[in-house]
Amino acid sequence: MNDYCISRFNSVRMPTAEVSIGNVKIGANNPIAIQSMTNTKTQDVDASVKQCIALAEAGCQIIRLTAQNLEAARALGEISKKFRAAKFDNPLVADIHFMPQTAMEAVEHVEKIRINPGNFTDKRLQEGREYTDSEYEAELDKARQKLTPLVKRCKELGRALRIGTNHGSLSDRIVRRYGDTPFGMVEAAFEFARICRDLDFHNIVFSFKSSNTRVMTQTYRLAAKRMKEEGFSYPLHLGVTEAGFGIDARIKSSIGIGGLLFDGLGDTIRVSLTEDPVEEIPVAKSIAKLADSIRAKNAVPQLDENIDFTSYARRETYSISQKHLKIGGNASPAVASFGESKSADICFGTDGASEKKSFIAKKYETAAELEKDLAEFKNVAAEIRLDKIGEFSDIIKSAKNLVLIAPPPEMGRHSIGEARMLAAKLENMGAKTPIWLKFDSQKVSPINAGSDELSKLNEASMYIGSLICDGYGDIVSVDISASPEKNAEYALAILQGARARRSKAEYVACPSCGRTLYDIQGAAAKIQAATRHLKDITIGIMGCIVNGPGEMADADYGYVGGAPGKINLYRGKKCVEMNIPQEESIERLVALIKSDGKWTEPAE
Repeated sequence: MNDYCISRFNSVRMPTAEVSIGNVKIGANNPIAIQSMTNTKTQDVDASVKQCIALAEAGCQIIRLTAQNLEAARALGEISKKFRAAKFDNPLVADIHFMPQTAMEAVEHVEKIRINPGNFTDKRLQEGREYTDSEYEAELDKARQKLTPLVKRCKELGRALRIGTNHGSLSDRIVRRYGDTPFGMVEAAFEFARICRDLDFHNIVFSFKSSNTRVMTQTYRLAAKRMKEEGFSYPLHLGVTEAGFGIDARIKSSIGIGGLLFDGLGDTIRVSLTEDPVEEIPVAKSIAKLADSIRAKNAVPQLDENIDFTSYARRETYSISQKHLKIGGNASPAVASFGESKSADICFGTDGASEKKSFIAKKYETAAELEKDLAEFKNVAAEIRLDKIGEFSDIIKSAKNLVLIAPPPEMGRHSIGEARMLAAKLENMGAKTPIWLKFDSQKVSPINAGSDELSKLNEASMYIGSLICDGYGDIVSVDISASPEKNAEYALAILQGARARRSKAEYVACPSCGRTLYDIQGAAAKIQAATRHLKDITIGIMGCIVNGPGEMADADYGYVGGAPGKINLYRGKKCVEMNIPQEESIERLVALIKSDGKWTEPAE
């Protein structure tokens, strides 16, 4: 049952209250607002103002800066004055962790305060601690006492408040009661929102971020469902935290943010890249424009998809064999290409047939034509119009060598919704047919017609990645490059971003901010250069301890700023080396991987 959005089959925006952040209004019918965050030291006023100006000129509408101590919080006043003197009116946001007193200073200078319920008042995770009901309520009362002065001051000054939980920084109290789970993330934010509601303060925005695209998707959906139950209607800020850098980070962000926007959820977005913050803006703009291009006013009739939208389960299908490859069943999604590719699992020629012509892929207008090919070829991939599926139902239900191609994305159509509709129709007829998610650059949305490969990759990631996160998809293909090999690599990267298949090293990396204790962009580039040949390893690259150890909890190794210019190394969740000089840190990380027997030498 769909209980988190208006429609799963076309994109109808979820109604929320309007919230004012300075002169920018979000929620209600306002356009999706683009955000970013500076990575300068906040106390360096001139450098921070310069970066705020660069972001504003790039199209960033809301700009966040960290306030890690009182000195940084006071510097926000001078930053705001100089930024306004330069004739920019973009609202500024203070990012607060650990220190409520910095929030009380920052609220005097900026239009919005972001607080993290995981560390604003509560203790971080401790060993062996459990809370009785009375102890839990006592800790919650402490939170109320510390939060109330800030809420009252926000109300007096007309400020906005973002209550933002992160998967990697939930409090000891929440984790002991609810676990490090989507439910825990939502409940942590809702506890603070209830305090605000009791004080009649409603200029609130929610966020529920994770570096895991599946967890992020599930948490926002759960939050939307529970908002209805609690009577909340606050706007949602979307983001995949610690997304990393390069193409993989853009893919993750498109999957997480884009998929939710297509569900009608989300009012403001931030793409987090371990790069110059200005580089985030074109990616965010592309995602927002794609979502806007398929917005609908009314929902189409719904079908029961028979899945739990707040957890992951792969759609059940039968398995078919193609040479040494299994498709469907419990097999990882296969990658197809049109043209020769070493990375692809199935290669098709220009005639739509694969190697040795045992597998054909094409459109079918009649059941008779499909029946003929099913008898002639070992396996058939069929593209059939959704409104004609009923005419093929007998063949679909009986065939065991058939894959159905979901309606490929076309201009102005909600392709994700159409793929879901196909799966729902198959569910209703009792068919376990595998599904192929096929992205064709010749049928991209109007916003990406004639655009570069990265913009088209954003759209492919939104389409394929969000459906994979729903448990749909047994074959995937991407056709946006002239190179079949590159297309196959894009498809594999999308599967990895959606947590469906590993094909290369993965990096969970924060975008950096004024809290960062070392040159994280330089370090990320060096770590990738040293380890990119490793196929089955995840490395977390974190600027500081705010979200670092938590967000990289499922990483094999962690590289975390421990002090200025010093690095702490982690094996899983355990810190194994502390305060390594940064100039020695990459070599020590490689030595740690080698000591665990997980190192292979790069091919020459």
